[in-house]
Amino acid sequence: MEKKTDLRVLRTKKLIKEAFLSLIDKKGFESITIQDIADLAFINRATFYLHYQDKYDLLDQICDSYILELISTIKNPFHLIDDGIDIKQIQITLLNVFENIEKNIDFYKIMMGPNGNADFANKVESFLFEKFTANFITVVGDLNKLEISADFLLKYLCSAYIGVIRWWVLKDNRHSTQYMAEHLTQIVTKGPLSMIGPRIE
Repeated sequence: MEKKTDLRVLRTKKLIKEAFLSLIDKKGFESITIQDIADLAFINRATFYLHYQDKYDLLDQICDSYILELISTIKNPFHLIDDGIDIKQIQITLLNVFENIEKNIDFYKIMMGPNGNADFANKVESFLFEKFTANFITVVGDLNKLEISADFLLKYLCSAYIGVIRWWVLKDNRHSTQYMAEHLTQIVTKGPLSMIGPRIE
C-alpha cells in the first residue's frame, strides 16, 4: 500500500512540475498563481500545498534538483597530471556538462529563455564558483603568487561558462556537445585571444 502511495505522490509532483514549467514558458514566473498550476495539473490547491509551501518553494526544489545533477558531472574542474593540467580530462568534464544539459534541454531552454527566471543562472554560477573554489587551491598552491586575486579569476571563469551555456541552450542550430567541449577547452586553456589568430605581443 505504501508503494502505491509513493507512486501517486511522484505522479502528482510530476504533473505539478510539468504544469509549472509550461506556465513559466508561456507567461513568466511572476505572473503564475497557485490556481494556474492547480488548474493545468488537474489537482486542487490543497493537493499543491501538501507538497510545496508556495511557488517559490516549488521553483527552488525543481531548480536545485537540476543544478545538483549538473554539478555532479563535474568531478574535478581542474585536472592535474605530473604537476600540469590534463587538458583531455578537462574536455571530458565539459562534455559531461553539455551532455547533461542536452538531456534536460527543455528545462534549460525554459529557465534561460525570455520568460525564464534570472535567479536560476545566478544560482548555477554560485554553485560553480563553490565547486571551483574548493579545487582551486590544489592546483595553484600558494594563492599569493597569482597576479590577480583568485576570486577575480574564478568569477571570470564561472561567468564565461554561464554565458556560453545560455547562448548554446537558446541557439536554434546548436553545435554538438562534442564541438562545445572541444572548443571551450581550447578557449579556457589557451585564452580567447589565441583563437583569433594574430600574434599577441
